[in-house]
Amino acid sequence: MSAIQELQQALLTVSDQLEQTQRHLAVSRTALHQAESALRGVDPDNPETVVPAGLHRADDQIEHTQSTVERVAETVRQFAAGL
Repeated sequence: MSAIQELQQALLTVSDQLEQTQRHLAVSRTALHQAESALRGVDPDNPETVVPAGLHRADDQIEHTQSTVERVAETVRQFAAGL
């Protein structure tokens, strides 16, 4: 296997892992929203008393991470296409 082929295989592995990461982040974000919804159901009149403020920050962080992973995946795709 040539060095270019090895690099292409390594980039394919990286791309696969990034796609898996994106799926996991999406599932995590959905679960976080479900948890928030369940918490709001505990006290619908005063959800701020049962929904921790950190939950919103966690959602923001997941969203930011999703964006970062997408940018990295795009960079890897562009690099691989240029080989």
